[in-house]
Amino acid sequence: RQTTLFGMVARNPENQPPRGEQVYSPPEKSEPPTQHKLNQEALGTWVYPTNLGKTRDYQFNIAQKGLFHNLLVALPTGLGKTFIAATIMLNWFRWTKDAQIVFVAPTKPLVAQQISACFEVAGIPRSQTTMLTGEAAPGIRAEEWKAKRVFFMTPQTLINDLKTGIADPKRIVLVVVDEAHRATGGYAYVEVVKFLRRYNQSFRVLALTATPGSTVESVQAVIDGLDISRVEIRTEQSLDIREYVHSKDTDVQTFQNSEEMVLCMDLMSKALQPLLDQLRSTNAYWGRDPMGLTAYGLTKARQQWMLSDSGRNAHFGVKAKMNAIFTVLASLAHGIDLLKYHGITPFYRHLLHFQSNTEGQKGGKYQRQVVQDESYKKLMNHLQPWTKNPEFIGHPKLEYLKQVVLNHFMDAGEGSGADENKDQPATRVMIFVHFRDSAEEVTRVLKRYEPMIRPHVFVGQSSAKGSEGMGQKTQLDIVQKFKKGTYNTIVATSIGEEGLDIGEVDLIVCYDSSASPIRMLQRMGRTGRKRSGKITLLLMQGKEEESYIKAKDNYEKMQQMIASGTRFTFHDDMSPRILPPGVRPVADKRAIDIPEENTVRDLPEPKRRGRAPKRPPKKFHMPDNVETGFTTASHLAGTSKRKVPNKSKARTPTPEPVELPALEDVLLTPAQQKELELHYSNAGPSEELLVSYPRSDAFPRLQLAPRPTKAVRHGSLTRRMIETLQKMDQITPDCGDRYKGILAREKASMPKASIVAPKPNGRGEAQSRTKARHTSKVVSSKPRNQEEQDVTEVQRTPPGKHSVSATNAEVEPFYCSQRTQDGDTDDDFDLPDVSTLLNRSVERPSKRGRFVLDDSDD
Repeated sequence: RQTTLFGMVARNPENQPPRGEQVYSPPEKSEPPTQHKLNQEALGTWVYPTNLGKTRDYQFNIAQKGLFHNLLVALPTGLGKTFIAATIMLNWFRWTKDAQIVFVAPTKPLVAQQISACFEVAGIPRSQTTMLTGEAAPGIRAEEWKAKRVFFMTPQTLINDLKTGIADPKRIVLVVVDEAHRATGGYAYVEVVKFLRRYNQSFRVLALTATPGSTVESVQAVIDGLDISRVEIRTEQSLDIREYVHSKDTDVQTFQNSEEMVLCMDLMSKALQPLLDQLRSTNAYWGRDPMGLTAYGLTKARQQWMLSDSGRNAHFGVKAKMNAIFTVLASLAHGIDLLKYHGITPFYRHLLHFQSNTEGQKGGKYQRQVVQDESYKKLMNHLQPWTKNPEFIGHPKLEYLKQVVLNHFMDAGEGSGADENKDQPATRVMIFVHFRDSAEEVTRVLKRYEPMIRPHVFVGQSSAKGSEGMGQKTQLDIVQKFKKGTYNTIVATSIGEEGLDIGEVDLIVCYDSSASPIRMLQRMGRTGRKRSGKITLLLMQGKEEESYIKAKDNYEKMQQMIASGTRFTFHDDMSPRILPPGVRPVADKRAIDIPEENTVRDLPEPKRRGRAPKRPPKKFHMPDNVETGFTTASHLAGTSKRKVPNKSKARTPTPEPVELPALEDVLLTPAQQKELELHYSNAGPSEELLVSYPRSDAFPRLQLAPRPTKAVRHGSLTRRMIETLQKMDQITPDCGDRYKGILAREKASMPKASIVAPKPNGRGEAQSRTKARHTSKVVSSKPRNQEEQDVTEVQRTPPGKHSVSATNAEVEPFYCSQRTQDGDTDDDFDLPDVSTLLNRSVERPSKRGRFVLDDSDD
């Protein structure tokens, strides 16, 4: 038993973690069980790979906390953020059976370089890994989402697959976010986490960055956008990483304007002074020196003037004039920045582009005023011969840059030509500039000293004025050639600042300063990874020097505030434990067996096919316990007392087969069929019944005129109908009285002989009239012999029986409209009974007819 100096019993050193390592137990939380299928056999341990050699305490501690918290990791460039991510991905791959893991990065080159770490360090099988970008067809991506578990992709592709239903949000258990300082506002990182949170409450977030932000608000926006619950931050002064950080010799050089630059500024000021005076006369801009113009300052001044009383009340012509002057000055303000901080040659190119917009009838009044100014013409006369001289160097920073790079390669023993099949000396130089014009000018100057200096421009994908962009394949090819030694100097814009593994760089030259601490830190982090490096900052006296001091102070202050954690609000409630209660994994440090399939150097992209599979239909994933269907507003507001029933239908059980009865038991018996026909069958007419005729008196005003038509004209029947209705509408109310008067006059003028008097026998008269009415309904259906017999019976009928003889068969019918002797128009007839009608003879004596009666004759 071993005791300490104070008499205390010492604990067994074998049971203690190594010095610097912390044993961390995941917190217990009361949360519902996860929907992911867990591998119970693997939950007892978490694996820490030792393939890279010595264990780094800070990597071990950060990886341990990242397994159980939504963690934001802020480490200087080159200290192993990718290794931490690979370790966490490996363990969640072990702990789950079919859950999916996603690594997202802003660009495809950044995505590609992370894959090798997972293959070579974590040993995740290549067969379970894929890299998806927007270049892959949706049908191919859908197949990959069904078959694979580990995905490397851009956030834009991920959010598109989630929205279209190609990716299942409930299967994702871990999201690793690289360059997490971008996760603000509406960036795709924020959209991905927000979308996953709607359907999945059981997933982990790991955010990686060199520095989260330059202000408290920007850092808090990253924490809110990714639901961060803990922050692990280290600086180059942190004790646990100091032994892994190599020294960086920072050399800050300040410069003053050259004589050529002073001459250009003087002539440019004289050309712009008239326009600036017009702005000052209307109180739209207060600056006096044209060399102090900036595009941002002019934009803010224009907005403030338009919102002021003088701007709102100004005449339309005055507003147009002010906007035109502001636009011209803002365009030239960019050229002034090029002159002051980047060189005379980029400034001259900008003026040529500005001048080309005024050729012919192009350009506005004030743009032509600047070009036609005498001072501007003198300026262009000086710039043209200067820029044509190949030995001309238009800025003092560029002259110093040339000397620094030459001395670096001479000290390193560089000087042989570039041979792609032969490894070149390991020293490399990287130069950061802000604009592409500056990058091209720096490359032009350095190419004079080939093969000692072998420079190449490294820019982004988008094309600019006079400069084509670089595709992602071209970027990766340049990086590989830079590592191999084909190029030993890279002149990069901001594309080289973020994330890319450029390789070992011994000298970093910042041609201009950036006020952003994020960009400054990323530039400096390109060197000093495995050996000491050197950083040279080239600054102009004044604004550029002040921007560097401000960025440096801001970075140190923000690192201290983030490490303290007192100024930020974290989301511990949004960071689930996921593992079952009581499970406390123990660290298992061991070398990972790398599968043989992981040694393939090609990226795990889906293979291209001659014909891509069809895009799958859009799928809508529903959150757990969601209420589908219609919901009242009072129920949503919580004011409804009525409980809304659950509309989810229970699963209908499969019905059991029923034995079919015999056919005799199903059909009706003859007695039942007879009863059905007698009591229940329909006895009405078989033809269709007319319910009502179309009404001709509906909407009388509208029927008097044709309705509007477009492609088809009214027919002749429609026009005649409208004419008829119009004539009817023209009839006056006294039409009936006038018509009766006309009838009375005709009656008085008509001779009495034409009036037919009724027969004295009213019964016989009624029978004659009834016969005339039903003449159309007599149908001959008897044979000729039977008809002759009937005629004989008619002839034998006594004269007092109201019979009709053969001589009276052709009696002219009597019409109700005929005038009687008394002049009455309406007569009341005595209708015969049915028996009389059945016994009456037909009109012709040679035929015997029968009456066909239906319901309408009743």
